[in-house]
Amino acid sequence: MVNIIYFCIKVLRMVQKYLVNLIQFIVFLISKINFKKTIIVTSIVIVSFLILVLIFRGAIARELLNKRINSFNKHYNAELKVGEFHFSGLSAIELNNISLKAINNDTLLTIGSVYAKVDFWKLLIFKVALTDFELINANISLVKEDTVNNWSFLLKKENNEVTTEDKPSNTDYASKVNSILNAIFNKIPLNIKILQFNINALLDGYRVMVVLPELTINNHTFNTNIYIKEKGNESKWILAGYLQPTDNIADIKIFSSDKNKVNIPYITHKWNWMFAFDTVHFSFSGNKLSHGIASFEGSSSIKGLVINHPRISTADVFLNNASIDYKINVGSNYFELDSNSLIVFNKLTVNPYICYRPVPTRQLTLKINKDKFPSNDLFQSLPKGLFTNLEGMQTKGDLSYHLDFFVDIDHPDSIIFDSDLKRYYFFIEKYGNTNFTKINEPFVYTAYEKGVPVRSLILGPENPNFRRLNEISDYLKNSVLISEDAGFFWHRGFLPESFKEAITKDIKTKRFARGGSTISMQLVKNVFLNRNKTIARKIEEALIVWLIENNGLSTKQRMYEVYLNIIEWGPNVYGANEAAKFYFNKDAAHLTLSESLFLSSLIPHPKWFRYSFDEKGNLKPFLSNYFSFASNRLLRKEMINQQDFDNLRPNVDPKGPARFLIIKTDSVPVETEDFHDNF
Repeated sequence: MVNIIYFCIKVLRMVQKYLVNLIQFIVFLISKINFKKTIIVTSIVIVSFLILVLIFRGAIARELLNKRINSFNKHYNAELKVGEFHFSGLSAIELNNISLKAINNDTLLTIGSVYAKVDFWKLLIFKVALTDFELINANISLVKEDTVNNWSFLLKKENNEVTTEDKPSNTDYASKVNSILNAIFNKIPLNIKILQFNINALLDGYRVMVVLPELTINNHTFNTNIYIKEKGNESKWILAGYLQPTDNIADIKIFSSDKNKVNIPYITHKWNWMFAFDTVHFSFSGNKLSHGIASFEGSSSIKGLVINHPRISTADVFLNNASIDYKINVGSNYFELDSNSLIVFNKLTVNPYICYRPVPTRQLTLKINKDKFPSNDLFQSLPKGLFTNLEGMQTKGDLSYHLDFFVDIDHPDSIIFDSDLKRYYFFIEKYGNTNFTKINEPFVYTAYEKGVPVRSLILGPENPNFRRLNEISDYLKNSVLISEDAGFFWHRGFLPESFKEAITKDIKTKRFARGGSTISMQLVKNVFLNRNKTIARKIEEALIVWLIENNGLSTKQRMYEVYLNIIEWGPNVYGANEAAKFYFNKDAAHLTLSESLFLSSLIPHPKWFRYSFDEKGNLKPFLSNYFSFASNRLLRKEMINQQDFDNLRPNVDPKGPARFLIIKTDSVPVETEDFHDNF
């Protein structure tokens, strides 16, 4: 369809070219003969030209059309056909009976007729501007079965595509964006009429239909119905808005015609993703190029949002209201969300600043400065279903938040990360679904594997394997601290440097290799959150850690005691005493330095113990290196003495049940190069 519209414009530009030649000829005549003769000759030329255009324009345009169709079909291995073509008046074109398909495949597109008209007077001054566009009986049929479909032929890459290495470093993004936006708005006709536009998708046997009976844009406004048919059900959307192409203004809204929400079709069936809302609104205006900077602004909002996807949350997530009033600036080498932009999230508002520079290196900057605001606005704005532990929480006092983040993606060691949530006379009036002080008393802990509960145990004297902090070997307590979080007893739940190192590592490896978790974060993740890896869990984890650490909901000693009694150390092995028995057939109080270092090395990967020994029964080299690294840190921090250090040997002798499960081999567990990342 885009190619057809392009052809219409091409033909009209051809007419424009003839007019230019005519005017140049008239100017030439004026310079050569007197005025009276010029008038006569000009009149004759104009009349003759109009007669010639009327006589031959159809043949010329048809020839041009056939050439473009043949070129298109050859390039895309397609069958594009146009049944009828003719001019209507001086500045309008009509095409009928159009079809498009890949050779030996199902038909992708059929169109009954297309009508396009340009502004004749603008054509005379060498501008092509569509005034009217009409599309009747358009049908798009999408068919897919396994890996075969009827549309991928259109995705063929052009031979002249520029690779990343070939892209010039001096690209002026401001001029490009300005040109693209102007081109888009210039192609929007003043009057649009679409009758019977249908999309019929049959994707691996699953059918979805979208029907647009009529869309009329007159005096810049429109309001129409869209019908969605899926699984025997029909829903009705309303599409309404305002378009003013000459001023680069667009305002579009989609909402349901009844009390039901707008459900995006197919995605639930395909990706187990549910996305529904009451109203979506988008507006755009501006596009000004001044002093080398392209600027535009607008707003976007969504109301009554409901989301459900396993990667976000295990339950439906509800968001009453979210919106952004944005102002975007594009310079010669950057894209910027201005700090005057306003994001509204239920009761919470924030003015972010975001800047991305693609060249000469890829740089991302994010700043948030949120001065004092009522703390309850934060907790009441959290989407229902996303942070279940915090739902219903009520607080008093104020909070402020400041974030300064910068990274050069091509040089990730340059990262800047400074995040600070401050409280002012803040206190918790009422806990929500979860009382976070429960860890101070005996409670039942449930262990999860891959999001599934596998075992529950009591964290208290009723459990014979529960050990108080003073009943656990100092060697083990200090080894775990060195391995997992050496600053646990002095930080407030977070270590910015660990976050920086984690992000740097993730960028370098192009995957989420590290999390930068402190012991506080690991404790909260295990005690209060399920083990499902969702986006929400990480945010909820950070909020709960902040609440516990900054409001004295538990002591560091109790937190560490609980941590050592719940962490996984092997198959169905939880807590320090179970680990001591499983590996060495002894109580946690009697662990040696080498045994403690071995246990601390297992925390990131509890199942690795099977592959920790070579064929002779000695610890593998990567563990010997860890013993050396960790013991040196213990000595520097005076957690062991010189004699302990001198007597240490990188080996252990498993005497518990674990000895029957050890696989003595020269193979090395995957990702051992990441082993020291937590130190």
